Amino acid sequence: MPVTVEGYYLTPWDLGYGHIVKFDHDFVGREALEKMKDDKHRVKVTLALDTEDVLRVQSSALQKGDRAKYMEFPSAVYSMHPFDEVRCDGKVIGLSTWVGYSANEGKMLTLAMIDPDYAEMGKPVTLVWGEPNGGTSKPTVEPHVQTEIKAYVSPVPYSETARDNYADSWRQEGVAR
Repeated sequence: MPVTVEGYYLTPWDLGYGHIVKFDHDFVGREALEKMKDDKHRVKVTLALDTEDVLRVQSSALQKGDRAKYMEFPSAVYSMHPFDEVRCDGKVIGLSTWVGYSANEGKMLTLAMIDPDYAEMGKPVTLVWGEPNGGTSKPTVEPHVQTEIKAYVSPVPYSETARDNYADSWRQEGVAR
């Protein structure tokens, strides 16, 4: 996945929009999309971050030495397009693009696109939080160390109310963890 630059590319299917791609008209990129339409695609999921791991990351900001990337509330998105690795058993299986706190659910959640072989609801995975090599020289990102956060594959949308009451075309079944 994100080992090469191609691992960061997202298709309409990866984002859950494959059902609206129509080939009944001409458009830029049509040929490329037609070639990939029957390929295996990543699946958009919610990752529910382990509360104890989130507290460990947050508490590291209040100590000297190595600190994890600070998680702002309610949105912990630290760059225009963060792409944090999602791993399972040490293997990169996808990427996370947005992290935030849901007051309704009382959880830190992230949207991720992962290999469909790992998209089992409740499956434990690892979010690699922060940037490699101490971060960046950008003044908006403090020096930090990457840290692993346990997460659980959960449906999109995470909220049971949203899953039960919104449009059928993009909902996933499953129990939020």
